[in-house]
Amino acid sequence: MSLRTRNGAARRLRQTTAAVIATAALALTGCAADGAGGGEGELQPLSAVTFLPLESFTFTPEMVAYAGGFFEDHGLDVDLQAVQGSAAAIQAVISGATDVTRASTIDSMPPFEQGQPLLAVGTMAHKSNIRVASAASHPIEDGASMAGQTIGMGSIGGTSEKALDLMLHAEGVDPDSVTRQSVPVTGATFELVKQGQLAGYIVSLDTSIAIAQQNEDAVIDAAGLDEVPDFQTWLVSEETAADPEKGPRVTAFMAAIRDAVQFVIDDAPNDYVNVLEMLRESGEFQFAALDDDAIAKEALDFYTTETWVNPETGGDILVNDQEKWAAAYESYAGTGLVEGSHDPSAWMTDDLLPTE
Repeated sequence: MSLRTRNGAARRLRQTTAAVIATAALALTGCAADGAGGGEGELQPLSAVTFLPLESFTFTPEMVAYAGGFFEDHGLDVDLQAVQGSAAAIQAVISGATDVTRASTIDSMPPFEQGQPLLAVGTMAHKSNIRVASAASHPIEDGASMAGQTIGMGSIGGTSEKALDLMLHAEGVDPDSVTRQSVPVTGATFELVKQGQLAGYIVSLDTSIAIAQQNEDAVIDAAGLDEVPDFQTWLVSEETAADPEKGPRVTAFMAAIRDAVQFVIDDAPNDYVNVLEMLRESGEFQFAALDDDAIAKEALDFYTTETWVNPETGGDILVNDQEKWAAAYESYAGTGLVEGSHDPSAWMTDDLLPTE
């Protein structure tokens, strides 16, 4: 999928829904970021990629910023495309094929340590939201319950498997005792759990909610994966950060994402009616969870209280946490994911965060 912000129509839709919500915070979202140029005049180009297709509430910030005209409000014409996996997204930034992406620290720390010219410029997700779906006959609730079992995941060697290994290591469970199988991470795969071919499988938050609604015998649990020090940061190349034109555009992009997240948070008292109407009426996004009000509300409740904001403070949209960044690196070194001989503070900067 490749999307570009659209002059006029998307902005009008965002302003209409903002009027319905009628909060002071939303009135501020039209402000331009430092160096962004605002919504007047010629829009400046910026390219961004997502590590999976825009078919999950995981990417609500990007979808709302696009459909709601927030990118335009900050003077940007954003080309938003999807690639398959974090490795491809990170490589696109390194090669200069795109300006910005976001990725898990599990996936970004190794390239940082290898000396790739990357910078983490803002925190999008403060914790992982993946879940394990299993059956009540053999619930998977921690690493110990996985020993000797077969666990499904979207891809072998991907972010989910790395998180699994980190969790097992932390709980003192031999990773080799858990068999891994690549499966479609959809609700339909729960049939393999019922048949006993899988003890459970790792799924996204959206999918886990749908599985729980559709299967009375389903057990949905983070199973210790939420304890893994894993969060998502926005990444740019060092060259982009230093570029006198591209650097300010990244700041504008971050401001648009921040305002889109705040828009969703402010719509929570309305059960996200305005957010869902915006995304549905845009005609650009189609996935099952978007069409189900109950799933959408439950997912967005989690994202707005525990993912996009610091769950300890309830705020800090996009704000970096150097202490947690360093702690994650140290944890990964303890498991062999990285060597642990570098100073990770050099890889993160606040210089491109919006200040207004």
